[in-house]
Amino acid sequence: MSVHFFDAVVLDILSAMRGERSPSAVYHLLKGKRSSQTIQDAGLFAVSKYFGFCSSLSRDRLNGSFQKLLRQSFITEKRETGAYVVTESGEKELARCFSLHPWPRHFHGAYYQAAANIMWGRMSLLIQVLSNRRCGERVYLPIIKDYQIQHWVRQYLRNRNADELAARFHAELKEKLSALDHDRQAAVFVHSLTSAAKVGFTCKQLAEKMREDEWYIYALFWDVLHYFIQSVQKGESPLFQALIKDIPFKDGLTQSTRKTLFLIKEGKSIDRIAEIRNLKTATIEDHIVEIAIHDPAFSIEKYVTKEEQKIIADYAKINQTNKIRQIKEGLGGRYSYFKIRLALSKTVTRHG
Repeated sequence: MSVHFFDAVVLDILSAMRGERSPSAVYHLLKGKRSSQTIQDAGLFAVSKYFGFCSSLSRDRLNGSFQKLLRQSFITEKRETGAYVVTESGEKELARCFSLHPWPRHFHGAYYQAAANIMWGRMSLLIQVLSNRRCGERVYLPIIKDYQIQHWVRQYLRNRNADELAARFHAELKEKLSALDHDRQAAVFVHSLTSAAKVGFTCKQLAEKMREDEWYIYALFWDVLHYFIQSVQKGESPLFQALIKDIPFKDGLTQSTRKTLFLIKEGKSIDRIAEIRNLKTATIEDHIVEIAIHDPAFSIEKYVTKEEQKIIADYAKINQTNKIRQIKEGLGGRYSYFKIRLALSKTVTRHG
């Protein structure tokens, strides 16, 4: 039984987590669960690019991948925790898979996937509407059923010349896809679009048509949307800017954590913030760890000194672990879980 692209993604996450998180942690990461724990895991293990990679993922699908990898001895289960560790043969298989199907270079789930979903809905429906107008078709089923997206498209098209807009969109789309310099990937995106003449292909249909791995087609498709967003952020693609200018980009923080950050900037202590927000101090500490992971400029020295940071980071490096309890016990219980988590937050490899 061959290892598919999705299995390689699971292998890569398990390799990064080094047996220190449960299968549920992998599931929540791929689903894009916006909890403090999942967001912290994404940062601590440098796997935030996978955040929300497949929001519709079922536990059965993920369990099936685990079982396949176990049967082929690419992973082993840690009986005491139920976590999985990638074997030496698994690491070799991971390298082989990614040499054949490299992770798309623009795709970063934590930064772009939420916005990409909205951008795709608006763009695909807008192109369908413009195509049907140019062909004089007035009766057709909208490819996107979401009312908010339909409303946005109606508002956007109001008082705009459909023929002129269609020509501009075609030119901009052609320019950006040409600059992508990946003909196969451009074809994946174009064939996904619905016009007056045809209904867009699904990833499964495209995989069969192109004799390619379905999950890799899926990744290539979304990578194009992430590429469009990055283009907009650089000040390029004026028409694409209109598609996402009102979308608040995720900064990796939960809404509750943003409220805590506001109070931190006002100089409030942990205890005072907990009192103001009617939350436990442990919850505020969770928020501070989140902030430290996602903002390299955020100073943690008021919570854990530079000397303490070095001692904790050195122990973690020497013992090759991010396990908080193991570090705490190894250092004789001198440092709180909060201090250890904060110190580890600054050892994270960015761009993960």
